[in-house]
Amino acid sequence: MKRAHTIIDELVELYCWLWAGLPHAVFRTLFPEPVKPGDYHWSKYDPLFAPKVRLVDGTWSGNGTLWRRRRRSDDRWEYQQDPETLEEQMNRIA
Repeated sequence: MKRAHTIIDELVELYCWLWAGLPHAVFRTLFPEPVKPGDYHWSKYDPLFAPKVRLVDGTWSGNGTLWRRRRRSDDRWEYQQDPETLEEQMNRIA
């Protein structure tokens, strides 16, 4: 059973984004990525320093494979995440 998000959880996740995601956001503001036609299709997103991102379902990213695509309406990235498999978790721990 999933536990409900509390305001404390949201504040912790926001702090994590500010620490990890804000430098990336500032960098992309100064040096935007050129838009390519392939950006509108889901593709695996595996950056060197993976920032915490807000997923399509409203939660923050965690462990697992990240996928991203551009929204046609405003050309901003949207993200989805596959849950981490037991094998991936064991490889990460080992």
